[in-house]
Amino acid sequence: MIQIKNLSFRYEDEMILKNINLNINEGSYTAIIGANGSGKTTLAKHLNSLLLPAKGSVIVDDIDTKKNPEKIREKVGFVFQNPEDQLVYSIADEDIAFGLENLGMETAKMRSTVSRIMKRLGIESLAKKNVNMLSLGQKQLVALAGILVMNPKYIVFDEPTTMLDNKNKKTIMAMIKKLNKNHIGIILVTNIIKDIKDSDKVIVLNRGRVSFYGNKSKLTKSVLKRAGLDV
Repeated sequence: MIQIKNLSFRYEDEMILKNINLNINEGSYTAIIGANGSGKTTLAKHLNSLLLPAKGSVIVDDIDTKKNPEKIREKVGFVFQNPEDQLVYSIADEDIAFGLENLGMETAKMRSTVSRIMKRLGIESLAKKNVNMLSLGQKQLVALAGILVMNPKYIVFDEPTTMLDNKNKKTIMAMIKKLNKNHIGIILVTNIIKDIKDSDKVIVLNRGRVSFYGNKSKLTKSVLKRAGLDV
């Protein structure tokens, strides 16, 4: 479980998050939705220690994000909106292996793990490709593969469809749904209402505060409108 307790976060002179209290269950599919500037990505980055609370705490499976960021990042993967922000090496399979190299995994096991995950995502043919020559959708899948080799318990997707065409949007959303069916907890950050259709729970942020948290079936148009979202 991810427990968010009295979380507040300030950037320079602006309070971005204001006293957030949430529990995100393991294996759930949770959407974080809100207008631009509502604090969605800021909240998401607290879930794997990319940001640390100014006040309050974030606890992932009984581990405080402030105390062991490395362990947190093994448990909680983070797929950026722009995959180019997280690609490190120029060759796809080398980039996917980056996290395993840092863990000191034995070479044969590392190669086997990378190959298995690439096959799982249907991108075996990209193994020796230069990532700079790939399409944005392919880069997104390479970035996701680099997360999956770490065997995370949760994965945060930060507005994953924003930069993709319709075909690749369908591909990545279907992949997210499939990952959740395989018992990976999904946290999907978006401002596109139709992207939350497969989620179990929805968090609506409005100016740094939680204005709704509950089952998607109980989310109303009025809540979305008050949060500045088009319905």
